Amino acid sequence: MDSGFLQVFAVGVAVAVAPGPDFFMVLRNSLSRGRLAGVMTALGIGSALVVHVLYSVLGLALVIASSPAVFGLIRICGALYLISIAARCLFGRKTAMPDACVQVGMAAGTDSPLRGWREGFWCNLLNPKAALFFLSIFSQFMTPATPSFLRWVYGAEVIVIVTVWFVLLALFLSTGRMRGMYAGVARWIDGGVGVIFGGVGCSILVQEARRVL
Repeated sequence: MDSGFLQVFAVGVAVAVAPGPDFFMVLRNSLSRGRLAGVMTALGIGSALVVHVLYSVLGLALVIASSPAVFGLIRICGALYLISIAARCLFGRKTAMPDACVQVGMAAGTDSPLRGWREGFWCNLLNPKAALFFLSIFSQFMTPATPSFLRWVYGAEVIVIVTVWFVLLALFLSTGRMRGMYAGVARWIDGGVGVIFGGVGCSILVQEARRVL
């Protein structure tokens, strides 16, 4: 099996389980409006991920073809960004729901399955850090030698992993008791996410240093 596939799988799991805006949106809707709303919110998040993957893969493919040196710089910047995320996971405070997500939720009208999907979609799509995050992730696993189809496999892998996680979250964390159980292990999850992101970022920096030297 391709090693990149396993690495993307590990990163995809880390992206999914790290508490962030999407997590809080799914959790809030599951607790306040039931499982259907939570599941539809998860599917909305998955739909927004398709948009992020499309512009990330297409944009990076264009850079690879036109300027390998610029792509190397993007990889270094992406690695540094992942290391900064790792530092926040290991030493920072819990992530709270940003104002954009709160406003999307409060602005919704009648309660319907479409409302949950819309909230999840816009919460993920309007996250100002999402574009930089996905460009950072994919720049670590795309190289000039990566086949075109494999780039899309990587993107689909992240979409499926994250969407499935949030659907399961909506199904199983819809009660206060389950939420409390999750809160008890959240710091360990943050630590694991930090280790994965930090490891990926450092390994890319080492690879680029060897290539230059």
